[in-house]
Amino acid sequence: MFRSIFKQRFCSTVPLLMVVFLFALLSIGAASAEEMISQEFSHSLLVNQPSQSWEHRIDLPLQTEGQFKIFIKRKLSLDGRLVIEREELTPTYYYVKVRLPKYIGEFAGGKLTVKLFMDKSPLNTPPLDAPENLKLMEGSAARHPDFIWKGAKKYSAITLYDVDTNQTIWERIILGYEGAGFDEPTYLDLHHYRWAVKQSDETGRWSNEAQAGFRIEEQSDGSVIAIPE
Repeated sequence: MFRSIFKQRFCSTVPLLMVVFLFALLSIGAASAEEMISQEFSHSLLVNQPSQSWEHRIDLPLQTEGQFKIFIKRKLSLDGRLVIEREELTPTYYYVKVRLPKYIGEFAGGKLTVKLFMDKSPLNTPPLDAPENLKLMEGSAARHPDFIWKGAKKYSAITLYDVDTNQTIWERIILGYEGAGFDEPTYLDLHHYRWAVKQSDETGRWSNEAQAGFRIEEQSDGSVIAIPE
């Protein structure tokens, strides 16, 4: 009788164990469906070379054909003096433009590491709000200003536009900070400027941009100041 009861209970338990085991396997499979590729871009300039920019593109790997994989997010890291001017993440490729700003007479070098993650469907993350409280940092040089804002501290894109010449003169992608300094060796002219900041998470979807303005003027005593608008 004991064997009969044990056999009955064991048989009724087996299907439940199989369901739990299959669910665990499916969960592991779902978690491991995301794949990642990594690529590094290193650049350097000799002491007699001026600032320079480079463009790079990473396409979806050929081995993913037929697997319905797409790029879903990216992670970036910078070392050295290298900066990012602009970037674009699409389901099938990643584009980035990097730059080494430097003065003649100094050596400069740096490296960008790009990690791209792939899966069969895009990530469903809520969009970020536009950054807030855009300001020129108090005490920064008028013709070499520092810009600050409040945001998510993930990825920010800042653009500086010269209203007098009607052209964009400076672009940067900022990683993990709520601020950026004008890092070119040249000085800003005594012009009227507009600057804008937008932000994104790892998916590369950008928020609306927030804008602010300022003008650089020379005072009667010869000093140069930046006047926010």
